[in-house]
Amino acid sequence: MANDLNGATVIILGGSSGIGLATAQAAQAAGAKVVITGRDAARLAAARKVLSNEARAEQFDAAHERPAREFFESFTGIDHIFSTVGTLVLDPKLAPSRTELRPAMGVRFWAALYAAKYGAPKMNTRGSLVFMSGTAARRPLAGAAVASASCGAVESFARSLVLDLAPIRVNVIQPGFVDTPLFDGFFGDQRDAILKAAGEKLPVKRVGRPDEIADAVLFLMKNGYVNGTVLTIDGGGLLV
Repeated sequence: MANDLNGATVIILGGSSGIGLATAQAAQAAGAKVVITGRDAARLAAARKVLSNEARAEQFDAAHERPAREFFESFTGIDHIFSTVGTLVLDPKLAPSRTELRPAMGVRFWAALYAAKYGAPKMNTRGSLVFMSGTAARRPLAGAAVASASCGAVESFARSLVLDLAPIRVNVIQPGFVDTPLFDGFFGDQRDAILKAAGEKLPVKRVGRPDEIADAVLFLMKNGYVNGTVLTIDGGGLLV
């Protein structure tokens, strides 16, 4: 029988926009007590207006250990954690410096690690962690080698945690192209045209929506027998 999210405490790291915010909305609609985090105060404030007044928002960098530890220590119990935290750094021929490249790997991985290290001890045996990677783990993005590697790293990390944190479940959601604010800064005025062209190459003839990924995340939280799984939601993109 699937776990009921009604009354559950659901934490979404990186929940102020895009897939994270869509998941917060879906979890709240399912009756969960939702907590979102993010680094940007303005985005968090805007997200709070979308969610009901019961939602809690905390501003900190989930990839930094001290604030992450202090955040999780403030809870007496946690049911589910979803980490959407990650960043894309373009690195054609690995030209950027190590300092510039470091966030492409570190942000996604360390946020996942701290969620597991400090969040899992607050969970009961029915708790779960969901990390977000991307189809770049299987089909690397040209000119973004380190960001692609970070997706593979978090998937491998999750599989190890299945054994180390049992019976807490650990799964990964692996989205393809999804229409989120992540692309705003990279594509600028060409954003819509680029996403439209990307969607036309897919069997479903469009890119994904954040709510479609959120629906899959809630499935991973609710189904108590899904464990160690990387769930691809990409419109068939890996097949073409």
